[in-house]
Amino acid sequence: MKRYVRCVWAILLLFFFSTGIEGPAQPKGAAAHHSQDLFLFDFGKGPAEKDYVKVNEASAYQNGKGYGFSRAGNAVCKKTQKKEALKKDYCVVNRTAFLAVLSPGEYRVTVFASSRGELKLYAEGEEMGTIPAGAKGSSAEKAFTVTVEDGRLDLEWKGPQPKVYAVEISKVYRFDFGDGPLASGFIPIDAQSAYTPLKGYGFDDTTKVTCTDRGIADPLRSDFCIPDGTAFTVDLPDGQYHVRLITGDARAKTNMDVRANGMIQLYSFGAEAGGYNEKTFPIHISGGRLSIQAIAARTAPRLNALVLTKTAYHVTDDKTTVFLAGDSTVSDYEPGYAPMAGWGQFLGGYFSDEIVIDNQAKRARSAKSFVDERSLDTILNRMKRGDYLLIQFGINDAGQDPARHTDPYTTFQEYLRTYINKAREKGGRPVLVTSQSKRTYDEKGVFYNSIGEYPNAMRQLGREMNVPVLDLNKKSIDYYNEIGVEATKNVFMFLEPGKARIIQTESRTGCMFTSSAPTNWRGS
Repeated sequence: MKRYVRCVWAILLLFFFSTGIEGPAQPKGAAAHHSQDLFLFDFGKGPAEKDYVKVNEASAYQNGKGYGFSRAGNAVCKKTQKKEALKKDYCVVNRTAFLAVLSPGEYRVTVFASSRGELKLYAEGEEMGTIPAGAKGSSAEKAFTVTVEDGRLDLEWKGPQPKVYAVEISKVYRFDFGDGPLASGFIPIDAQSAYTPLKGYGFDDTTKVTCTDRGIADPLRSDFCIPDGTAFTVDLPDGQYHVRLITGDARAKTNMDVRANGMIQLYSFGAEAGGYNEKTFPIHISGGRLSIQAIAARTAPRLNALVLTKTAYHVTDDKTTVFLAGDSTVSDYEPGYAPMAGWGQFLGGYFSDEIVIDNQAKRARSAKSFVDERSLDTILNRMKRGDYLLIQFGINDAGQDPARHTDPYTTFQEYLRTYINKAREKGGRPVLVTSQSKRTYDEKGVFYNSIGEYPNAMRQLGREMNVPVLDLNKKSIDYYNEIGVEATKNVFMFLEPGKARIIQTESRTGCMFTSSAPTNWRGS
């Protein structure tokens, strides 16, 4: 199968980039506390961390209190010499459970603990996992999901001298959209589910919502709602969340963009008719509210299900994230677009599991439009200290569309400065990537740069701001000249004369191809 030139350059990019990644990020900061949905317990003898409730030897469970040890006399609490949040003190919990009154529902529980030997964790009488002997850092944190049916959560630790530093409990929000049968454990959402402050969730304008049920066996996927120009809003405690969305229709193709609090989170998200797709993205919420907007791309948007799970405040994320900002030559493509692919789609295959690739590149974007649509804000919302931001633009900046056009040595560089400065403010590490060249060559078969002064403007700015520059433009031209005109057909989406219209219609890529000219141009 022919593969687009975009993926080829992943190998070249890795050659220059892979040696520069460095280690663990800083812990996430604390967020606001909502007493009914979020419960934060700091175990030990010292003062409680901000927003946490202190648990010590005297914390015996009482019905009116709502939390505590089942046998408080079996807990011994101490201080440590550590300065990290939640690690300054702990309680040794031998033969006692920790109890917390919760309303029935599903909860995400994060336990911070350690032991001389393997430590087994139990919730509601069932084993939820283990923490290895002598665990430190992120290995001393264990998160799991548990369903509470009787109004009280029971936690236990079994191991030699288990030290518990903290327990965080947050409600999992599950919404099933549509007017068909309700999936077990989910909150029903139909066309009349209007947002109210008392309820804390719902559509902003129900007059713009229609819901449908296809009558298939799966209650979560059978039905869906189409929010035509309105958002679905949920009141939440501030903090970091994982947002899981399911879309699909038994009878029609689905395709939409998804914004959360105004920032694009999922681009061209959908499935073929009869198929379903689900994706999860992270978001940091400040202000106590999440607003989800499903925006029509090539079809009306369909929301089948939404699951919101809060992550712990002080989880130590040991993985470095590499964010990608760019155009179609960088972006991911759904399977239906194959063999078309951007180089960012394959980048993760060249790194270890300790590196996460977050590809926010989107087709037809420029350095300007990427900022204007708040895709850069999406990256900054997720970025932590030590992460990387790879920035590649230029092809669409060269066009005349005023929504995308920039001038190489003025507005183009000004926008790139925005990326660089904002990434550095977050503790991130920006890297500039010059755009790969198009398949342009002269009458002698010699390839040349066809993107104007944008690559050179990026090189100049890299020197000025002391930012690494990966010169993919030069490397691509050198590679084309090395393999020759005919061989480059195998690294581009090259179409023989007479095939362009058929392929363009079937793939619905929105790309343009020449079928008779000596160059093969591809819309970005």
